[in-house]
Amino acid sequence: MVFTTRLALLTLWAPVAAEKLWDLSKFHSTLLRQPFPDWWADVLFWLLPLLELAAAILLAWPDRRRFTHLGMWLSAFLMLAFTLFILFGVLGWYEKRPCGCGSVISGLSWEQHLWFNAVFLLLAIAGIWLTRPVRADGPYKRYRKPLRLFRHKRFTNHIAFYRAAVIRLRFPRRMAVFRRKPWQTA
Repeated sequence: MVFTTRLALLTLWAPVAAEKLWDLSKFHSTLLRQPFPDWWADVLFWLLPLLELAAAILLAWPDRRRFTHLGMWLSAFLMLAFTLFILFGVLGWYEKRPCGCGSVISGLSWEQHLWFNAVFLLLAIAGIWLTRPVRADGPYKRYRKPLRLFRHKRFTNHIAFYRAAVIRLRFPRRMAVFRRKPWQTA
């Protein structure tokens, strides 16, 4: 399941990042048509392709579960941002619906694009869960200090008394140096 998730996200990020890096001027002009300030376009111009390429590299890295986990987190973050961007367009928050998507995704309507992004977002979240670090001694962490339920001295004295009574009933003092008197035995 992890391999399938990695492969699906890798086939999403690698071509998208390569296409944006291949024609940076076209990508920059597409960003300038988006419904956010122009200075965002100058930041996203380099940031988006590099983040997508980093996600692809982290997902493709062999035999490193930690890198795969980071790639899943980065994929989920990117997909959440893209899904929200498309959702706001579907809800009509923008004056027009610009989209700079390339390759196969460019032929989709905005509603189909939203479903596409939602599926890949859920896939990335499932990947995070599947690649989470698992402890060698089990999924639950052991406490180093015992948990104290009762802090008051009164409760701890009662617990100590009952514990001593149970131990006396289970293990009577037969081999003790000072034996009980015959009239004290129960």
